[in-house]
Amino acid sequence: MMTWVMSLDLQNAIRLLDALQCGACLIDRGARLVHVNERLAEMLQRPATTLVGMELRTLYADDPGQVEQLLADFDAPRERQFHLPRADGSRLSVMLASRLLGTEEDLRDYRLVTVIDVTSMQEAYDHVASLSDTVLEQALELKHYSRTLEERVRERTADLHQANVDAIFMLAVASETRDADTGEHVRRIQRYTQVMAEALGTADPEGLGRSAILHDVGKIQVPDRILKKPGALTDEERRQMQMHTIAGESILSDKPFFHEARHIARWHHENWDGSGYPDGIARTDIPLAARIVHLVDVYDALRSPRVYKEAWPEERAADLISNGAGTDFDPDLVEVFTKLNAAGRFDEIREEVHETEAAPEIVVRVQPHHVEQEAAPRERS
Repeated sequence: MMTWVMSLDLQNAIRLLDALQCGACLIDRGARLVHVNERLAEMLQRPATTLVGMELRTLYADDPGQVEQLLADFDAPRERQFHLPRADGSRLSVMLASRLLGTEEDLRDYRLVTVIDVTSMQEAYDHVASLSDTVLEQALELKHYSRTLEERVRERTADLHQANVDAIFMLAVASETRDADTGEHVRRIQRYTQVMAEALGTADPEGLGRSAILHDVGKIQVPDRILKKPGALTDEERRQMQMHTIAGESILSDKPFFHEARHIARWHHENWDGSGYPDGIARTDIPLAARIVHLVDVYDALRSPRVYKEAWPEERAADLISNGAGTDFDPDLVEVFTKLNAAGRFDEIREEVHETEAAPEIVVRVQPHHVEQEAAPRERS
């Protein structure tokens, strides 16, 4: 097996690859595999140790054209659909995103490649490709370069802010895509939260709305056998599903930029009277941001068509929110919601976001304790 003398930055990058929830590898300008994480090795049905040092042309001996296309103009970023040759002779359809690992002298001779299985996600190719590049760049920039990172943050605050916003949306879309949504839901939650925050006079309503789109990011760690189970969940499966709140908090960086998002991810299923999860906290012990997202998330689920129900009329959905004041929802927030809804603000947002009739549907079961049970193939609260 070939070995390389690795710089600290390169070692940090390899550790990041091993922590990613998708397949990933490093290749050098000679088209050799420098590192392969376990997720990519599983996709290829080969031990990672046998792949390191292998030339891509050997792996694609029966189709060298794919490798040449990937390596053409080594320095240019690429995003494309690709096929992985598996040990059993089959080919796995994936979305591949690749770019130089960095511009530093010890990094620019390596190309970083992220690979996501899109066999069941044909309608989410664009989102996943953007996610692979943007989220990885965000992780590299914000988590793994310590002192160098801090210097870059001070020098490029404005650029990193926009990169953060892009990464947040891509990460949120990725978590929803695994449950069949394409991004309309998170955009509505973002806008609903922002207008509620503006009406309340909070300091940064735009930032609160941006944080709200990550409310279900923890679903990335929920196994597909639960997310995509056609029947009802067992008690154990429901417990694992509810853990997405804790997982969401742990996924997000503890940087100040993600402070509100972490609160929302963990506590957006808590009820005003203490009957929610994961911690059973009540009233103003629940952060304001989480209380707002809880309300608008329920409202959006009711107003949107799902595979198990028609979309509720506006009046019926609004009545349910009103009836939940003091039990599921903060009564003061229900009052603000009622005024905004009566003024047509929520319908305006739905029009602006424009959820198309052909869009795939997210199966999200929202069940405030006073809401009637609905017949459906799955429960995913």
